[in-house]
Amino acid sequence: MATDAKWMIYGATGYTGKLIAAKAFELGQKPTLAGRNPDKVRTLAEKLDLPWAAFSVDDTDALAAVLKEQDLVLSVAGPFSATAEQMMEACIEAKTHYLDVTGEIAVFELAASLSEKAKAAGVTLLPGVGFDVVPSDCLAAHTASRASAPQSLVIAIKGLGGPSQGTAKTAVESLGNGTMARKKGSITTFPAGKLKRTIDLGAGPEPFLAVSWGDVSTAFYSTGIKDIEVYFPNEGPIKSMTTMSRFFGPVMGSTMVQNFLKKQIDKMPAGPTDADRERDTSLLLAEVTDADGTVYRSKLAAPNGYTLTAESAVKCALLKLNGEGDAGFQTPSLAFGADFVLQLEGCAFEDL
Repeated sequence: MATDAKWMIYGATGYTGKLIAAKAFELGQKPTLAGRNPDKVRTLAEKLDLPWAAFSVDDTDALAAVLKEQDLVLSVAGPFSATAEQMMEACIEAKTHYLDVTGEIAVFELAASLSEKAKAAGVTLLPGVGFDVVPSDCLAAHTASRASAPQSLVIAIKGLGGPSQGTAKTAVESLGNGTMARKKGSITTFPAGKLKRTIDLGAGPEPFLAVSWGDVSTAFYSTGIKDIEVYFPNEGPIKSMTTMSRFFGPVMGSTMVQNFLKKQIDKMPAGPTDADRERDTSLLLAEVTDADGTVYRSKLAAPNGYTLTAESAVKCALLKLNGEGDAGFQTPSLAFGADFVLQLEGCAFEDL
């Protein structure tokens, strides 16, 4: 990496942003910390002895002025439905690489739609450099590589642990929208709760529900597979949210209900404690069906999602600053290879 390379963490004062800033500091990096609230940003920056900036992505002049001084931006400012488009467009204009930790399908599709524009500017658009979607994207690419002509992909994810406030608010925004999967190459919305499977991750068969996870978008670009579904265990918040979406869909999507739920989320803890993150682990399974009917299954063991996100996001930023990854829209496995996830602590593949 060039010694004079400059990069910025936007949204650094949120739960995940603080973890990423701390990991960068731990690795001897000096990113600029940024966000909308100057008092919060300054307090965090002074604690870590890092430069800082405060601005809104909706302030186009301020955004442009800051990006001209940066080689790369890592955005942790979710929900990304409110920040990604402004930041991506500004990054392309400033010739600044864009990374984020989104899991929102619409954001991945936005980046894909801007790929040629970014490529012409020599800019990489690499959303999803956290738990959404590094482990699942790398696992999908790894498993698909075992098949000669992969036709369908099913991903199951277990052990996410408790969400941060930002993740919970993103989930709330999806209430009433149904469940997205990819069918024949197109992203298709199904009624909430319609797609169900019984999946065995090693402890016996368990009920799983399909969810609108980022791989519905990214795995298509990473593997070329046209039929993709992603599943979580049918329990806890996933089960409750699916039930609410199924029976109260239009109401759950109303502005009044959304605002009420987000205010309730503000009363939650910021995110899992350090002890929670150290204790929790996650397990992912990818199942790829080949053209001849052969089924290939691979698993990936991983740490807590927020712990992985902090390490993964920083390492992706450093790899990009070191010149790895092509311009235009990229997924983690396209940019750095399916084995990138194995560089992260606690991650290991198992082919079944």
